[in-house]
Amino acid sequence: MSLINSIQRPPVPSGALAPTTNALLEFEGYWWWTNYPFGISGTGYWFNNQQWDPRLATVDSDGLHLKMQKTTLPNGAPNEWSSIEVVLWGDTANNPNAPGTIPNRSYPGYGTYLVAATTSGSFNSIANNCCFGVFTYQFESDPGQTNSHRELDMLECSRWGNLPDPTNAQFTLQPWEPKGNVHRITLKDKGDITIVMDWPDESTPVTYSIYYGIHDLNSLPSTPDITWTTSNKQNTYIPNEGHQTIHFNLWRQPQSVNPSEDQEVIIKKFQYKK
Repeated sequence: MSLINSIQRPPVPSGALAPTTNALLEFEGYWWWTNYPFGISGTGYWFNNQQWDPRLATVDSDGLHLKMQKTTLPNGAPNEWSSIEVVLWGDTANNPNAPGTIPNRSYPGYGTYLVAATTSGSFNSIANNCCFGVFTYQFESDPGQTNSHRELDMLECSRWGNLPDPTNAQFTLQPWEPKGNVHRITLKDKGDITIVMDWPDESTPVTYSIYYGIHDLNSLPSTPDITWTTSNKQNTYIPNEGHQTIHFNLWRQPQSVNPSEDQEVIIKKFQYKK
């Protein structure tokens, strides 16, 4: 599937662009939009002080691949490390993606989310080289919400450039600055994990869990390997349902730190249960 046409589209002053037929991937019964970073800052594929290349997301029989590697965009940009972010756009059932027809959007809200992911080395190595993120996010800020972008970070796997840190990942409520909203964890030196989040409503604590291995909602072990439930005092940071959706990304933070080699995470399963 070529993404050249979408890459060559000119930047716009603000806002994420609508998808094109060659900027959507089909995976697990959903459309996934690869063109999200384009135009957010009005500078094309340069966002958050790094280059983003939608060609680094692909789908095959193994799953949804997210890659970080050096690429050259066909707009004269230099060959440099590129990040990738994909966004759940909507269901594929009765929702065609064809020339002149943009699929309808859908916004998963309260419920249970499952993301099973694998990497050829380990997620500890991913944490040393970049950040693998799984999170809900609403592009438009809602001033009526303490968590204005309705962001719930199911997992951020990174040491943020601090290699001596014994922890290598975190669950996060946004905004992250209040004490206790970032819960650091240590993933074992493993290459297969299943990430689960239970978001019952806006007035009930959220539970984040990690299971080692690849599972689905029908095969989860009885006890997670790592879990964290937010406190009642943190309910003010739990958003109500809005126009949030699921994002997966592989990116650099701090942006000045480059990976030692190409990085890849493969999403094996995605499930959402209301």
